[in-house]
Amino acid sequence: MGKLLAGIDYSAASVRALEALFPLRQAIRSPIVLYHAYQLPKGFPFLSAHVIEGMEAEAERSAQQQMRRFLEESIPRAEARRIRIVTQRDFLTEGLSRHLQTRQFSLLALGARGDAEPEEEPIGFHARHFILQSPIPVLITFPKTTVRWKRLLLAYEPSFRSPVGQRFLRQVVQRLSLPVAGLPLIRPDLRIERIHSRIKKMLRPETYHEVRWEGAYLVRLLLQAAKFQNADVIAYFADPQIILQGMRAMSEQELDAQAAWLFFPRMPKEEVEPQPYS
Repeated sequence: MGKLLAGIDYSAASVRALEALFPLRQAIRSPIVLYHAYQLPKGFPFLSAHVIEGMEAEAERSAQQQMRRFLEESIPRAEARRIRIVTQRDFLTEGLSRHLQTRQFSLLALGARGDAEPEEEPIGFHARHFILQSPIPVLITFPKTTVRWKRLLLAYEPSFRSPVGQRFLRQVVQRLSLPVAGLPLIRPDLRIERIHSRIKKMLRPETYHEVRWEGAYLVRLLLQAAKFQNADVIAYFADPQIILQGMRAMSEQELDAQAAWLFFPRMPKEEVEPQPYS
């Protein structure tokens, strides 16, 4: 398996993401790489090239020192000694994306929301971007998430195609000897609409609420199932859009201190093989 990559912005959620990689590293024997992106202050268009170069060098030294302090303060010394640090003057999305294109990594771990992102968004822009765009599995943690890989809840939709995700999931389960609780997902179709119509006719209520297996309701259902199964990771082997919509409609308090989320990359549509009719 490839290296484990963690995006670090010093938020509590990103610390939990890094901690979640320690048991995994020991099992699959893969190194951990920490990536931190930083920016130079704006508004220096009239400085000489020599001065700007000096500022860039100082910013790089400062970023390296800050990352080392972060490791000393947040991570046990035995774990921190075996971590590679990468600090880069770049935007987080672009910098991480270039690292992923090298195909050296098998998992990306991120905090659900950085401290600089809006508090009303329980899952921030960067996490959403990589859940949808990353070519490798993405592990998402919240500020109070604790992952020991003691049990996995697998929410599985048969029509979802992810060869990369399937290989990663199989290897992790085997190497960690990880117990798995399976929860098959059936894609809703027009039959759901017909069933709701029948219920309305049968009961003839003045008001009727149609409960659907989507959005915040589905997120809460999976969190409750994970809690019941004593699972600390929810492996969501399905289209993540519906989960992201649900998370954005919830508060961070509802999502925090519960299971982490493991999302898988979808096979590009042009590569999906046509399925025979059953």
